[in-house]
Amino acid sequence: MRILMVNSNRYKLPVPSMPFGLCYVSAALEQAGHEVKVLDLCFSKNCARDISGAVGTFNPDIVGISIRNIDTVVHYQTLFHLDEVKKEVIDPVKKVFSGPIVIGGTAVGILGAELLSFFDLEFAIRGDGEHAMLEFVNRVERNLALDGLGGLVRRKNGKVTEDNPPMHVPDMDSLPYPKQHRYIDLKTFRKFRAPIQIQSKRGCALECIYCVYNIVEGKTYRLRDPQKVADEIETIFKETGVNHFEFSDSTFNIPLDHAKSVLRAINAKKLNLNLQIMGLNPGSVDEELVTLMKEANFKEVQVGAESGSDAMLKNLGKKFTKADIFRTSKFLREAGIPVMWYFMTGAPGETEETLKETFDTIARAVWEWDMVVLINAIRVNKGSPLAERMLREYPGCTEDNFLTPIFYTPNDMSLEAMRVFNRRIGFKHPNILFPEDVQRVPFTALRIASFLMRVFAPGKPWWRLNILVNRLQKMFGIFALKRWLFQRKHKEIIKNFKS
Repeated sequence: MRILMVNSNRYKLPVPSMPFGLCYVSAALEQAGHEVKVLDLCFSKNCARDISGAVGTFNPDIVGISIRNIDTVVHYQTLFHLDEVKKEVIDPVKKVFSGPIVIGGTAVGILGAELLSFFDLEFAIRGDGEHAMLEFVNRVERNLALDGLGGLVRRKNGKVTEDNPPMHVPDMDSLPYPKQHRYIDLKTFRKFRAPIQIQSKRGCALECIYCVYNIVEGKTYRLRDPQKVADEIETIFKETGVNHFEFSDSTFNIPLDHAKSVLRAINAKKLNLNLQIMGLNPGSVDEELVTLMKEANFKEVQVGAESGSDAMLKNLGKKFTKADIFRTSKFLREAGIPVMWYFMTGAPGETEETLKETFDTIARAVWEWDMVVLINAIRVNKGSPLAERMLREYPGCTEDNFLTPIFYTPNDMSLEAMRVFNRRIGFKHPNILFPEDVQRVPFTALRIASFLMRVFAPGKPWWRLNILVNRLQKMFGIFALKRWLFQRKHKEIIKNFKS
């Protein structure tokens, strides 16, 4: 059969994300003998025209649409992506194609039934898509019933009639390499320094109260053979010349022994790579791991510290403490590996005192040229422990199972007061970045910044430029002026703070 696979994600900040999940599914379909065409709409200037052209020339039997983001998970000035996806992708596909349309991707893994209703569609596949989508295609081709298909969510006559558990791929090593360069234009993504994404495993056994990784990927780790991970990187590097890769595992360094084995396999290849990690857990970092990362040439590590307060870390369901954050910082700093730290505020029990403790931890643990991304409030996702808690504490808090963004509010502090508190202190730290500031960056500015980084700092993370600009603003008194104006605007809130 002919399957048109569509990447609907058009959000590009701070770096456009390659649709590697869609490429995994496409490779599995092709391996089974089906004809696949990928339509990447990330940089499309006219989605309706491109969709009409692809459907008209390829004449697909089935259209699969990948949906990555629900919203920006930013409390202040949230961007809700699904309205744009519906208008620019779903509706144009429905207009020119009358066959089966199947949605999948991370967003569907969280809200499959809700998205079918939102888009007025019949089919969705949540969780791993490789085997489930292949089985869906095979059944449609043979005119077989779809009942009981793993991962299938189905809606008929305005009612969800089936919502089956995901069909997880038990053996990750059985999947073909996705080879993104076969399906998408790498050059366009690389203009913005976007890395090629690699998985060393799927699944997450952690129990963080806000997270839904274990709903999307399962609670059991499905590990890839470290040698196959290294072989995939080598293959793509030799075929494309691109040496920039990002591990997109939910948490790269758990299990720790597996992460070390992956790094040893990569180091044995002796390739000139530029690597980064999307998620590093401070509770599972030792000197040997960081030494192996240094040898592999990691240019950036994103650490999910989440809070600088032991009480808040416990409330968030974390299995590590402030001491682990300090130890991780020490190892990475000594190795000279740039770090982007992620902290969030607004967990159950958050107070002014715990916020001050977090900022104290940031000041002591984070080097001044490393970035801190500070999330003001926690977006509640369907199925997470925090969602269940919020439903108990605030019955009726959501009418659509958290499809529309809802943020948890601690008992002792309003979300606006927390935002003002964080902002006021944030002006003192040029390396603190608030996500709502990023989503306001014009696309033209992103292009200019990417160009400057490619020319003047080709091996450095993009956010070093942001820190430099902020430090200059602080040097010339601009930060002090911004802080004064901000405090003047919010003086009624600030006067209630204890300090």
